[in-house]
Amino acid sequence: MEEIANGNIMGDIQESREKILEDLDNAKTGKFHFKTIFITGMGFFSDAYDLFVISAALPIIVAVFGLTGSDNIFGRTTVSIFGIGINAVSVETGLIGSMALFGAFIGALVFGRIADKKGRRYIYGLEMSILVVFAIVSALSVNVTMLIISRFILGIGIGGDYPISSTMMSEYANVKNRGKMVSSVFAMQGFGLLLGAFIGVVSIFFLPTDIAWRFMLGFGAIPAASVIYLRRKMKESPRFALQTRNDSAEAAAVTSIIGKNYGDAIVSGGVTKNYKEDQGKGLLRKYWVTIIGTSLSWLLLDMAFYGTSINNGFVLQHIGYGRASTIHQTVFNLAVGNALIASLFEVPGYWVAVATIDRVGRKRLQWIGFSVMALMYLILALKYTTLIHSFILFLAFYGIAFLFGNLGPNTTTFILPTELFPTRIRTTGHGIAASTGKLGAGIFTFLVPVLLVTMDVSGVLYILFGIAMMGSIVTMLTIRETRGKSLEESSSLPEKRGRYSSFSPDSKR
Repeated sequence: MEEIANGNIMGDIQESREKILEDLDNAKTGKFHFKTIFITGMGFFSDAYDLFVISAALPIIVAVFGLTGSDNIFGRTTVSIFGIGINAVSVETGLIGSMALFGAFIGALVFGRIADKKGRRYIYGLEMSILVVFAIVSALSVNVTMLIISRFILGIGIGGDYPISSTMMSEYANVKNRGKMVSSVFAMQGFGLLLGAFIGVVSIFFLPTDIAWRFMLGFGAIPAASVIYLRRKMKESPRFALQTRNDSAEAAAVTSIIGKNYGDAIVSGGVTKNYKEDQGKGLLRKYWVTIIGTSLSWLLLDMAFYGTSINNGFVLQHIGYGRASTIHQTVFNLAVGNALIASLFEVPGYWVAVATIDRVGRKRLQWIGFSVMALMYLILALKYTTLIHSFILFLAFYGIAFLFGNLGPNTTTFILPTELFPTRIRTTGHGIAASTGKLGAGIFTFLVPVLLVTMDVSGVLYILFGIAMMGSIVTMLTIRETRGKSLEESSSLPEKRGRYSSFSPDSKR
């Protein structure tokens, strides 16, 4: 009799667990979802502002601090990198532009692991606090060394936002509109990027150059501060509560806010031990193909996207755009160029992704995006000597690469790790992929100013073509489609014959 009673209890527990997941998947899109999009999305608004405003600020910083062959942090004209003598100013400029990305590499790994061990909301809001403090510190920098260090710590906060915000939104979302919801969070990056370009133009126009760059960097504290309190008030992800803490009562309480009120349907006692405790061990090893696919595609995308975005000013200068009789007018012209690229190409790309991702699919959008990027870079490289004489034509091809980068891999690499990894390792897997991307972004952002000194723009464009082509190939070989599937189904491991296996620590059994 006792065995029958225990069996009935376990059956009731399993039924209630499955009902929670079903109601999460089938919940109507409502006020709760829109509020979550705003709270999580404002982080990416802030992240993008802080990452990309340096593009407008960098030419001013170089001029204001008087970086020259004899006056730089290295104290000499050239720096040896792998035995090659490189212009010291180019190396220093690359460090200033890329240091936040290297910090993001650390932040994504650390915050991602903590969120899987302690919970999504355990440190949610801390990453924004880091942004507030070190946006201000970077604006008050008295020398380049202080600026580089403060930008690195700022980047830790930026990196920490990636795995937690994306996972919070994904685990709250319904199946039908999950792509739209998570991509809407990421699309807020476009508005942050656009604000950075706008603040750059306004600052340079109205303020002295020494104040302008400080205002640009310090302004990043404002949007970050706006959501710290709201993030601390957010409830824990119901999937984490259910599938990691094994707490049906907590999961049901949060889910009832989104949709149905379960009332007596939940088994009393709160915490259940329905799943084996060791199911989380070794999961990363089982998902090694997913780790390679999500990380490598993100690495390649960020190398191309950040390497060009943050160095837009230098690319535009090399094609002759923006040059004027005074440094103030030159940097103003470059800021206008950045604003044009952002408003005409980058921001629309994010929202095309939002509109199409649940119809077209993640894998297809990623492959199309990488392929068009490769084509644009190849055309620019082959016809460079012709296109540099027509700013409109150069801007069109260069901008289309950004447009398809944003509607494709820049959005999909953010979404896919939240769907391809199970709950127990979701933020860890996302953190690994995001950190790999930011490492690639940091390296290539650092290298672009150096490469522009050692080769012309066409040479850099050929490299970008190769990077985008590799991204297209990696997508075809390693990425699985997740459109229209529950998180439990999309994170299940595929069998050799192409079917999905029953193994998933989150699967409904």
